[in-house]
Amino acid sequence: MEQKALFDGEVRLAKFSGKGAWTYAPLPPLQIPGRNAFGLAKVTGSIDAFELPVSNLMPLGNGRSFLPVKAEIRKAIGKQAGDTVRLVLYAEAVPLSVADEDLLACLADAPRAEAVYARLSPPEQTAWLNWVRAAPTDDAKVARMVSALARLEAGMAAPPSK
Repeated sequence: MEQKALFDGEVRLAKFSGKGAWTYAPLPPLQIPGRNAFGLAKVTGSIDAFELPVSNLMPLGNGRSFLPVKAEIRKAIGKQAGDTVRLVLYAEAVPLSVADEDLLACLADAPRAEAVYARLSPPEQTAWLNWVRAAPTDDAKVARMVSALARLEAGMAAPPSK
């Protein structure tokens, strides 16, 4: 099955002001699964005909993101700030951890919680997995899984913030 692009279109390269400022490709608001606590998301794809290595998509504000474009890439494609590029981005697949697999197995045994989880958007599902994964010990992970099941059965879309 072919992966659906997070973004496929043309953007004008921009540059932050100041000495040593980054050149970047600004993006509109996107639904990006797998963002970490700082709003970063791993992506792959291409810029013009240049294949991008795994890169960090970073938050720009107002739900928008940006992709830093290194000098090596700009040189390879012959583009600078102000030039238009064709950008195709895909979410980088993040392998499931043991905690992820355990939570998904527990959901299979709890039909109401599983039904609520299945209706969540990919970023909401990822938030639950990240919350369980972030527990410092195996015992804490188990406690968070139990809590996740109870909260999902109660219809809660997001894990606790603390």
